[in-house]
Parts: sequence; structure tokens; C-alpha cells
Amino acid sequence: MTTEDIDPTKPIVVKAFTDRYLRAFAKLLGIEGGYVNDKVDRGGATQFGISLRFLVAEGKIDDDGDGFADFDIDMDGDIDGADIRQLTILDAKILYKECFWNRLDCGSFPEPIGEMLFDQAVNGGLSAAAKLLQRALNAITRDKRFRTIPLKVDGVIGDQTRARLDTYLNRFGEEAIVAAYREAVKDRYHAIVRSNPSQARFLRGWLNRADRLGR
Repeated sequence: MTTEDIDPTKPIVVKAFTDRYLRAFAKLLGIEGGYVNDKVDRGGATQFGISLRFLVAEGKIDDDGDGFADFDIDMDGDIDGADIRQLTILDAKILYKECFWNRLDCGSFPEPIGEMLFDQAVNGGLSAAAKLLQRALNAITRDKRFRTIPLKVDGVIGDQTRARLDTYLNRFGEEAIVAAYREAVKDRYHAIVRSNPSQARFLRGWLNRADRLGR
């Protein structure tokens, strides 16, 4: 490419990845794996853990400003299973950073709290990951008989949730937060299976995933 090939009206997009994000991404990629199309999986076809349902819901992401949806990879006018198959690891790295790590501001949380939030945001959505943290903190409040009002479980990590997290990290340590978050995640997985028994085949893997959180 020469300078004559560059269109000055279009933005030049530079993707920067921190070492911390790259470690979290590598760990997540080891869990999510490659292309899978299981009819029982609620997300549909997935590649590197990115589901067709998610990619369609994100819609017309156009980071490079070329007027085309970045993940209509075959440029046939829609986002479908063919596009999922063509996703690259770099695509996944960008999507995970922009749609999960950044949106939940995972890098602003201490390790491994941010990494646990990231894992569960990818697995169940941003709101679900945030609610799990709030439920975990409320469980500590109950178990430690700490005299304070339970957090509202609204899926929004605001000042109150962050203040409670900081307080409990100082009082009870990282291990207590990690253990409570794992249990909240397991409770969520069991609830999914109770409401949809067809998902029971995934439960063992999900519980193993929960046990790896924070490690």
C-alpha cells in the first residue's frame, strides 16, 4: 500500500491490546475453542465462543469506516453462519475487547476480579456478569453477618457496587470474593438447567468453567 491508496476521509483504526487483556483473552480462547454448531446450544453456531446470535445482535459494527458491516465477512448483505465460520482469532480478539472487556471496564477492576467479569460477560452477557458480582457481594454480606444493606441486583456496576467490592476486598480478601463469585456462577448455571432441561448436557462443563474462575 502506498500513500496514494489511503483514503483521507476514512478513519485509520489502530487496535491496542494491553498485556493484561491478552492474557485474559488467551485464557478465554482456551475455554471457548473453535467452530461448533450444536443445535441444542441456545446461541447457535459459534467460533472462538462468538455466537451467531451475538454477532447478529451486535449488528452493523463498522470500525474501519468502509460502509460495510465488519463481520459480514463474505459481504453478501447479511451476517449468518458462513460469516461465523470465517471469523479469525484477530476478529475475536477485537470483538471481545470492544464488546465485553471495554464495555464492562474490566481493566479497572483488580486481578482476577476483572477477568472473572470478562469470562462471564462473554458467557452470559454484560448484565449477567454484573449481577453475579452483586449477588456474590450480597452472599458475603449474609455469610459474614456484615451489617449493611444488600446491594440492588440490577446488573449495573455503579459507585455502590464498587465501594462494596473495595470494602470486602480490604476486610475479607480476594479469596472470599473469588469463592463467592464462583458460587454465584454455579447457581446461575443450575438455574439455566432447571428452566431448560435440554441444557443439562452442558452443565458439567459449565461447572468446571466456574471452578477455574480466578485461577
